[in-house]
Formats: sequence, C-alpha cells, structure tokens
Amino acid sequence: MEVYLFINPLGTQCVRCEHDVLKLDSTLDGNVQYQFIPLLNMQTITNTLDAYGLNSRDLQLRNNASDTLFQIIMDYKAALFQGRKRGRAFLLQMQWRLMHEQREYSAELAQEIAQTAKLDLDMFVDDRSSKLARQAFTADQKMANEMGVTRPSSAVVFDADRSDYGILIDDFDYQTLADICTNKTQELQKSAQEFANFYLHQSNPDLHVL
Repeated sequence: MEVYLFINPLGTQCVRCEHDVLKLDSTLDGNVQYQFIPLLNMQTITNTLDAYGLNSRDLQLRNNASDTLFQIIMDYKAALFQGRKRGRAFLLQMQWRLMHEQREYSAELAQEIAQTAKLDLDMFVDDRSSKLARQAFTADQKMANEMGVTRPSSAVVFDADRSDYGILIDDFDYQTLADICTNKTQELQKSAQEFANFYLHQSNPDLHVL
C-alpha cells in the first residue's frame, strides 16, 4: 500500500493524520509505504491564519503566512535530501516546537531542529534555499494538482502491486486507511473500478475514485 498524505505543515489536523499513518505503518510491520507531501495554496494559508486566530482577509498577514509556510516546506525538503526518515523526524520536530511549545519560526530554529534530527548542518543550510528544493516544492504542487487534491488532510492511496488502484480520501483518518489495508488482500482481486466502488459505497462516503 502506498499512501500520499497531503499536509499543511502548520495544521493540527494534519499532524494527527501524520501520526495515524505512522501508527498504521507500525501496526502492519512496514507494509505501508508513505510520503508526507506539503501543500501550499489559498486554503492552507487561510487554515493557518484561522488556527492562530488571525484575520485571514488581511493581505499582509496572508503574505507573511505564505512566506513562513514556504520556508518551512523548503526546510522539510532540504531535510528529506538527507533521507526520508530524517526528513520526517525534522518535520515532526518542527511541528512540535511551533504548535506545542509555541516557538516562533526562524532560520535559527530550523538549524536547531536540523541538529536534533542529526542532519548535516552545512548541507541543510545550503539546501534550504537551493534551486533543487524549489524544484521539489514545485513538483509536489504539480502532483497535488494532477491527483485532484485541493486541501490538506487529504490522502491518495494506491495498491503498491497494482498502480491502477487509486483512491482519494478527502478527510483522512486512521480508521478509513486501516479498513482499506485490512480488506486489501480480500478485495483487490476485483477490478480497479470494483475495488474503488467497494470503498466508495461501503467504507466512507467521502471517498472518491481518481
């Protein structure tokens, strides 16, 4: 099973979704391949400002939120260049510091977390403003567009053995993914359309066939 979870790095619901994926991966002994894909659009900016009780119609606040989200994403991409495991550790640490410890984002905080995640600090500093990180960011947004993802906390799930099986979950949660994974071995003998319709009608009304 391959899971692409699209996230707002500063979204509390997205943090819960990330932990749901990690929980399922642990339960299934690593049989879930997953990626956390940062999403930056009007919706994520609005959600971030609303979460912090700020006026989402204030243009200056929107620009500031957009700039901060973009740099956090660039930091995450730079961390991923040193391995997915370390990249995810960096992201989770960043989210903890910002949302639970209520630290203010800064380049110094990013470097502090990079050291905690055991990243090569010099490489991280270079990569967080690199052309390669920007290209990775652009590729993520293109992927979201191609998959029809417009809001965070959405996930696209594929059968790793049959890439034509794809389901978009608009409001991701642990139980929906667990149900898909649990029934996978019984149901994936069906055609791609039958498999998708099975979950569309019986598992979750918010599921849509890609």
